Amino acid sequence: MLKIEDFTNNPDVKECVERLEREFGSNGRPFVVSDVLDSENHQYVNLVQKGGGVLGVALVGYTYILEYMGIRFMRLAGTSAGAINTSLMTVIGRKEEAKSDKVLDAICKLNFFNLVDGHPVARMLIKNFITNTDFNSNVKKWIAGIVITLLFFVTGDFVCLGLQKAVPWVSVLTKTFFILTGFFLLILAVLLVYISTLLKRLKNSGFGINPGDYFYDWIKQQLQANGVHTVDDLNKKAAQEINGLYLRVPHEEGIADLKGDVTFITSELVTENKIQFPAMCNLFRKAGDINSLQPAGFIRASMSIPVFFESYFINDIPCTDQDIKDVWLKTFGETDPPSTARFVDGGILSNFPINLFYNPKVLFPRLPSFGIDLDDTKPDDSAKTAENWSLAGYFGRMFNTIRFYYDKDFLIKNQFFKKGIGTIQLADFNWLNFFITDKDKIEMFVRGAKAATDFLIQFDWDAYKNERSDMQQKLLSEQKTSESKSRVII
Repeated sequence: MLKIEDFTNNPDVKECVERLEREFGSNGRPFVVSDVLDSENHQYVNLVQKGGGVLGVALVGYTYILEYMGIRFMRLAGTSAGAINTSLMTVIGRKEEAKSDKVLDAICKLNFFNLVDGHPVARMLIKNFITNTDFNSNVKKWIAGIVITLLFFVTGDFVCLGLQKAVPWVSVLTKTFFILTGFFLLILAVLLVYISTLLKRLKNSGFGINPGDYFYDWIKQQLQANGVHTVDDLNKKAAQEINGLYLRVPHEEGIADLKGDVTFITSELVTENKIQFPAMCNLFRKAGDINSLQPAGFIRASMSIPVFFESYFINDIPCTDQDIKDVWLKTFGETDPPSTARFVDGGILSNFPINLFYNPKVLFPRLPSFGIDLDDTKPDDSAKTAENWSLAGYFGRMFNTIRFYYDKDFLIKNQFFKKGIGTIQLADFNWLNFFITDKDKIEMFVRGAKAATDFLIQFDWDAYKNERSDMQQKLLSEQKTSESKSRVII
């Protein structure tokens, strides 16, 4: 079993630490990334973590370096794999504490293979499809072999049937061919019935190969081990007070409104909406019944990869209650709330929800919003020469266009946010490879650590603040101009 030291004592990780010490140590430049600090001089930022299946191990490498440098987190948000790391960082210890070692400990004790908890045949197919690079070609060979064998038997039937009148002894061969053809067709029929049964099972299980029960129980155990049993517990953990919070420089907003919170993004299919848990719990339960929802379900809903995992359901929504109807109407303009909500991976709508941290009322920021991006795009499939894409690359681009557009649109309109985003390059890893080796886990952690190191060395807090302020002043100016024109027209 892996140990925490296998990650943190890796030579490449130690080199990252040494680089940062050389850059910001006693003989280096000051390390300043925020104007919000606590009594132990930890610097606070908001943090969003991108979804990406098992690539989430790299997120821990990134946050490990951030925490090593004394960075702590005011507000947290994440989708799918990002939601998992976000949840653990929220519930473990106090905000002033570093969390990555304990997150690593949980990962070391988790057998990723157990997360694939579906039918044995499905587990076998998934394992071969993901980990065997020749699996696709082998499947094509199997299909071709079946078709060729069937054609061979059918051709033999017709040829022998035609020859047996002229050559009597061929009748024996004809019977043999017919028996073999019948036996082969019987095997195909049994196989098709079995496949049909599996597909029916897939439909009955919410179009998911894996129930996701193992993950749900695991994340629930992690939350409860850290004192989070209810939604109220989760909110209290996220919003806990920070000892000795103060501002490095004076700011008109002060610190009174600086409160921690946590957000997990998921996609609700019945009403086709993006849901933010736990903030939107009141869509599904009345105020006094919020704690009947299980916080582990929020993370399970966020990481419900379509087809790979079953959908997550919230049943018995009091949809006829006027308070519930009013919330749905106010939030989504929905006049007929559902009695059952069905959730899939939040990444299909917002895989990198950094927009949550944008506050248009603040002209000059007190702390930055950091984001951890996971880039697993294959070089050939990221090229502008579309005619060279593979089939997987084609469908990947199509899917990414859908799931990244919302977040990408926000970043296009708010370019300065990119200054707070670090990217981990993971093109040679498969985000669905739950059969990942220990060696690959360590390598992903290392890449996260390297990406964080590169990001911190180039990050300029003053430039971030100034660009954020300039952008907001420009928006306010454009808004006033627009309002002035509107009054003239009226």
